[in-house]
Amino acid sequence: MSAALARPYLPIDETRYVSVAWEMWHAGSGFVSTMNGAAYADKPVLLFWLIHAGWVVFGVNDVWPRLVMPLVSLLGILQIGHVARTLWPATGLADAERQRHELWVRMVRWMLAGCLMWVLYSQALMFDVLLTTCLLGALRPWCTPQGGQPFSLSVVLESGVWLGLALLAKGPVALLWFLLVVGSRPWWTQAQAREVWVCEWRGWVLSLLLGIAVLCIWLLPAVITGPPDYVENLLWGQTANRVVSAQDHARPPWWYLPWLAVLIFPLSLRPRLLIEGFLASVVRRPTSEHPLLKLGRFWALGALLVFSLISGKQVHYLMPLLVPVSLLLAWAALRQPPARTSLKLLAMISGGLGLTSLALAVIVMPAGWLTDASFLPTNAALVASGNASLACLMAGGSLLALMVWLWPSVDEARRSITAQTPAAESLGNSALNAQRRLALGSVLLVTCLLALTLRPLWPRLDQTALAQWVQHHQQEGQEVAVVGWDYQATWQFLGRLTQPLKQLKRDSSQLDSWQTAHPDGWLIIEADKCLRLPDTRGPLAGMRDWCQAAVDDGANATPVFHQGRHRLLTVPAAALGGPSSAPTALVMTAQEKR
Repeated sequence: MSAALARPYLPIDETRYVSVAWEMWHAGSGFVSTMNGAAYADKPVLLFWLIHAGWVVFGVNDVWPRLVMPLVSLLGILQIGHVARTLWPATGLADAERQRHELWVRMVRWMLAGCLMWVLYSQALMFDVLLTTCLLGALRPWCTPQGGQPFSLSVVLESGVWLGLALLAKGPVALLWFLLVVGSRPWWTQAQAREVWVCEWRGWVLSLLLGIAVLCIWLLPAVITGPPDYVENLLWGQTANRVVSAQDHARPPWWYLPWLAVLIFPLSLRPRLLIEGFLASVVRRPTSEHPLLKLGRFWALGALLVFSLISGKQVHYLMPLLVPVSLLLAWAALRQPPARTSLKLLAMISGGLGLTSLALAVIVMPAGWLTDASFLPTNAALVASGNASLACLMAGGSLLALMVWLWPSVDEARRSITAQTPAAESLGNSALNAQRRLALGSVLLVTCLLALTLRPLWPRLDQTALAQWVQHHQQEGQEVAVVGWDYQATWQFLGRLTQPLKQLKRDSSQLDSWQTAHPDGWLIIEADKCLRLPDTRGPLAGMRDWCQAAVDDGANATPVFHQGRHRLLTVPAAALGGPSSAPTALVMTAQEKR
């Protein structure tokens, strides 16, 4: 949570989603989501409803949306423990085996909690951790190792409601994960395949229908009240286009493979775990293999294959893949020595990053090499540099302390094996302690990097200043438009804007028409695009000259806002030339310059 609160909403994804929630809230629309005033059909509404729930209780604020995903992440960690208990029940186990079972359940939770992808996206306002948490609820009743169980209404209700929430979280992709696990039950359970099909198919169908019914609580009102193109994109376009021929994020089938080691870090520091988890018992006859091993391998490898064949690919699409990976690797971890080598490697990584942070604090930040604050007054630039140095200094000290904390666990794990306890229990406890320290080390490492080391970068990504600038001019009755890019509601929530921003092309006739209609309006354009405008007469030339003056800090200079590596400039309508221009309009007030 601390890392999520330490940084701003990051464009374009986080600012877009919180702005969609804001527009729904401001318009009083609980079903049709909008982005910059236009219907937004890319995502369902569960995340937006969760944001609204907090605003109902605490009022509209910046903090609650940042806390939604950390809280959902904690629920997901609890959920995977329930799945583990269902997949390997403790009933009927001897005391020694029951102890091993409890160690495995706790190990599974720590495995998931420590994965780099889970840690990062638990702090991001996105949909994948929410989808995974809901899927865990939908799949838990169907993760029993005994197949061919009699029909159970409670199983259908629990699975169907959670499946409906998963559909509300991220749409039809939830069905793919659900069918992958439930549809493979005849293969991985202990019962005969025919018996599983005969006894369980009604429950599968009813769970699916109930999930769709929960989805229809939102879908039907949205279809009835939404515009026609919204309905079409909602029901078909936003899913089919990604699967068949993605316009965005289209990548080759092998694209996910190089990312796997990064996504499951620091578990990728333990290659023996991967070998044991995915290859253990393969040489045995399938009938003698534990159901959770067969399910875990089919779930992980099957999902990786399916998503590799889908045209649109993003790293976070594989988030639910962490569930079977955690189940398998936790099983393997209890059968191997504690993670001494991986703890050493993580400690060395932490120490290296700590020294790098100290070098930034002592050498780079005071020189201003990473803080291009030329648009700030001198004193403000010094303050920014000082704050950056202090943040990096604190990060360096914290990371070095983390290195020291990780390292002694190697000796502790070795000593625990020689303690006066049974060998198997001792090995399991030491493996769990090592994995707990590995997971906590991963979380603390990421938190230090995001909250402290990378803190100097956050002002470049914080869009609050520009959002408030837009709000000020809209309240003055002036039209604000963006030129030359697909604006995705970046400033709507941060500025609490109540009007959409018009989007214009870099076209002379369109700019002329806009200037005539809004002679006192303002334009926002990227500096690099503005400076590359053609050397012709008319509004494009006027815009280019204004941007050149702003970049050169000329007489007509305008504030320079940043969106990552992009510089954003504001251009008054009068700078475009034409009959509506007036010389006095080019003189900015002191408030506008600030």
